[in-house]
Amino acid sequence: MSAFRAALRISRRNAWRSKRRSALILTMIALPVLIATFVASAAFDSTIDDHSGVPLGQADAVVSGSPDLAQAAEDESGDAPPKARPFTAAEVIEMFGPGTRAVQMDQGFIRYLTPQGFRSDMVNQADLRDPLFRGTYRLLDGRLPAAPGEIVVNTVMNQGPSSAPGIGQTFFAGRQRVPLRVVGDVLMPLGWPPDFVGFPGSLPVGILDDAGPGGTTFWMVDTPKPVSRAEARRLAARGADVVSPAAPDESQQVVTSSDNSVDLEPVPWIAMMLLEVVLLAGPAFAVGQRRRSREFALIGAQGGSPRQLKRIALADGLLFGVCASMIGAVLGIGVAALVKPSLAVGSDSLEESISVPWTVVAIIMAMGVAAGLLASLAPAQRASRTDMIAVLTGRRTPGRDRAGRPVLGLVLIVAGLTGTAVGARYSVAWIASAALLTQLGLLAVLPWLIAQAGRLAGVLPFSLRFAVRDAARNRGRTVPAVAAVMAAVTLFTALGVASRSNLSAPPVFGFDYPQGPPGALWIRGQELGPELWDRVRAQVHAALPAGAPVIEAKALVTSSSELFLVDVPPRDPDHPESTTGIETVDPSGNGGLLVGDERLLRYVLGREDSSAASALRAGKAVALNPGDVRNGKVHIGLTTSDSDINDAELTLPAVSVRATGQGWARVVISPETAKKQGYATDTALLVVDPASYRVVPAAARRLLSDVGQMSPQVTGRLEVPQPPDDRPILLTLGAAAAVLVLGMTFVSTGLAAAEAKPDLAVMSAVGAAPRMRRRVKAGQALVIALAGAVIGVLAGLVAGVAAGWPRPHARASRPLFGADGLPLTPQPATPVIIVPWSLIALLVVGLPLLAALVCGVFTRSRLPAPRRRPA
Repeated sequence: MSAFRAALRISRRNAWRSKRRSALILTMIALPVLIATFVASAAFDSTIDDHSGVPLGQADAVVSGSPDLAQAAEDESGDAPPKARPFTAAEVIEMFGPGTRAVQMDQGFIRYLTPQGFRSDMVNQADLRDPLFRGTYRLLDGRLPAAPGEIVVNTVMNQGPSSAPGIGQTFFAGRQRVPLRVVGDVLMPLGWPPDFVGFPGSLPVGILDDAGPGGTTFWMVDTPKPVSRAEARRLAARGADVVSPAAPDESQQVVTSSDNSVDLEPVPWIAMMLLEVVLLAGPAFAVGQRRRSREFALIGAQGGSPRQLKRIALADGLLFGVCASMIGAVLGIGVAALVKPSLAVGSDSLEESISVPWTVVAIIMAMGVAAGLLASLAPAQRASRTDMIAVLTGRRTPGRDRAGRPVLGLVLIVAGLTGTAVGARYSVAWIASAALLTQLGLLAVLPWLIAQAGRLAGVLPFSLRFAVRDAARNRGRTVPAVAAVMAAVTLFTALGVASRSNLSAPPVFGFDYPQGPPGALWIRGQELGPELWDRVRAQVHAALPAGAPVIEAKALVTSSSELFLVDVPPRDPDHPESTTGIETVDPSGNGGLLVGDERLLRYVLGREDSSAASALRAGKAVALNPGDVRNGKVHIGLTTSDSDINDAELTLPAVSVRATGQGWARVVISPETAKKQGYATDTALLVVDPASYRVVPAAARRLLSDVGQMSPQVTGRLEVPQPPDDRPILLTLGAAAAVLVLGMTFVSTGLAAAEAKPDLAVMSAVGAAPRMRRRVKAGQALVIALAGAVIGVLAGLVAGVAAGWPRPHARASRPLFGADGLPLTPQPATPVIIVPWSLIALLVVGLPLLAALVCGVFTRSRLPAPRRRPA
């Protein structure tokens, strides 16, 4: 029998004898493997197709483009004509030869009306029943379209309880109001974004706006032989854009591979998880090494070499690592298989059954095996240095410090802190990498710190003094225990500081700022249509007391009820940054032009202004930003959502009036002025002015919930100061920290108490009280938990501040303007760092005291009787 097999057999028999310790080690290693395998298996989708914006399905290629593009490529400009002719079916079949079958699919943008309001987005027209489309969708409910006028809606683009149209509802497409009946609900991959798919012939010719060069036509092609990259390039010279498994879409390739650093972001997190597993399992392996010290001494006395003793101890790590990794991987795959159907819709996956990424699972299992070996490495090293005479005669031999370890640790700590400061300007992955370096440095310094604490323990009470000096005397057991607590506390402290700081940081987007004065209730709807607005208006009046003033603000719309977006030119053309590349508060969602009466004017100004009201009645525009009025007039550009240039320009005589405080519109005109200029209007905003009536929060919550159920395009808010609610985050972090910190402390304290039995026996012999055993064990728990918590909090505060610090390229560089076009806050914004002191108190005070209390209460008082080991 080989030495390796003998070592494995010894480890297997020892694991079977110590079932509780074996189960503990298996759980520590298997649990991270289970979680990682579950996440990888549940998130893996073999149907994801990154070859093209249009999934291939069962087709050999997807063809788009136009023969006009070939002529355009020969011209000097290289620009395609405005209306390029798409390929015909005959031309596509001729490209690939006899035996080719091509199925047409139309794709483009359209504006359509639903029971939840108007929408403008991409839609498709194809016969999904064709086998070539198999694998591009998953039917969730209903059936596929089988006749013109029938459509299926895409769940990915219609998420939420109030947004998904029901089967049997009717949409109306385009200005012609073409009726389309919903007959099914399908799931499509996120890379293919149509709102709905209609049967061929459902939409009139020319109703779709172009989706790209070559118009709106794509061809799903079944070819006699696979389409190579060379053939795709050959056809590109004819103006054809061909995508196949061998010739992926280059635009998609650029997007996915433009930043190679993204692939490295999980590395520090994986390393931290591996370090935590090693530190968790390390004390448990140390327990086995201590309990088997007599076995190692006997093997050494019979001629076993230090190398063979180390091999036997390492066999424990290999055995537990392999078994735990297999158990964790099997359970992770099994749990993923159970929950995959329910997760499929939420993760936009077309697969209901599980597809296991075996390469990823193998890497995860290898990491589990590596964690077992690394956790057993230090105990194996101590086993190889077993003093046979000392062990067999019952004496203990505490280890010694290594002189270079504190110096190396200090170097790593300085490097980690420097990396954290630098990483604060880049990404969280940098900060995590630097924090990992700091953790390794602290791990190297811990033996020296524990030894120094032992020398300063003389002023403590006896139970604490004994616990500190016992920890210093057995640093091989204490260091991994304290380091495990330290790593967990560092992580939770950093998460707590970063999360709490982000909650209190200035909002990034304009919509997150107040959209009205304090106490105002506003309800906004984007292109709801008259009927839905009537329902919303009726619900608002029903929810408020009779006579409560509800102000209605309207917006300019086209003849087909499409919303005009307002573009007011900047005051100074030399500073375009005042209106481009900025965040703006826009209560109406149309750019700031509101149509209403004097009540609306009083609301947006924050006061009564008789001169402004007179100007409004006289047909003038009231501009809240003086810079918008030039030569007594205001120039307003009007554009629609599907246009890049102004469709119209409105020039009106205007007066400028500064609001009291912040203004809540850019320009206000009367309904008569809009009608006189030839523009239709539609409701855009309902508000309750707090100067006239204040809605109580409970009534506002009920009202907003009711109108939100009518359509996802209805939003609203009661503008009252809302302090950030950090309770969910802190409770989650506190609960997770309690489980990890207490669990690691209890395991380590059990090991310390087992090794302290000879000392307790001596105490019993000299007359110590029975409760001394409780005090000693409580002191050991307090020392381990408190040392790890204090060091971990200090390290976590540094990483948390760095993670919560605003990045130079983020919110600090985005100028913010109010609804009146005036700047709101100076930029860059002042960094906001909030320390969650309640979480810090729990980690530093609460958990160590709780660990000491639990260990003291659940420990037997009876001291062990002294006994002499026979020579």
